[in-house]
Amino acid sequence: MSVECTGRNVEVTPVLEELARKRTQKLERHLGGPARVRIVLSQEKHRFGAEIIASHRRRHWKAQEETEGDPRAAVTLAFEKIEAQSMRDLQKVRDRKHRGAPGESIRTLVPAPDGGKPPAGLSPSGGRRIVRGSQQRMPAKPMSVEEAGLRLETSRQEFLIFRDSGNERISVLYRRRDGDFGLIVPAC
Repeated sequence: MSVECTGRNVEVTPVLEELARKRTQKLERHLGGPARVRIVLSQEKHRFGAEIIASHRRRHWKAQEETEGDPRAAVTLAFEKIEAQSMRDLQKVRDRKHRGAPGESIRTLVPAPDGGKPPAGLSPSGGRRIVRGSQQRMPAKPMSVEEAGLRLETSRQEFLIFRDSGNERISVLYRRRDGDFGLIVPAC
């Protein structure tokens, strides 16, 4: 924890420093780690201002607040703004981290058979889950079915997409559970 208090036209009292330390500890509990906090107190006539700059793991938050007569209220209100900003930021990170797969919304489109409880292997929402693999492009190279079989046999892949040189159609050759290969030729 690093708390730095500075005063412009106002003396930083031990009470204000203690308030800043307590609020920083509360902020650190929410953030889950140490935070650096810089507080600048200012006074112009009868108005007290508090500017707080807080940082935690490459994230920075800034808040300003002014009150009449009470510097503690200005510090408290500014810390509340910092806490709100940090919670919003952390929630965004959490949501981004736990966001579903791109095909997640399809789950609700596939109804469960019998309209009741889903059979084994289906999600509780009643649809099958579509999981997208790595988003790499696979070129459909022109080759014969025999060449595709040799290439699939020497690789560890489960399927191979290729352009059949005999009829110029896109075809899929896949490895079956019994060890043989299966061929899918779309009827277009």
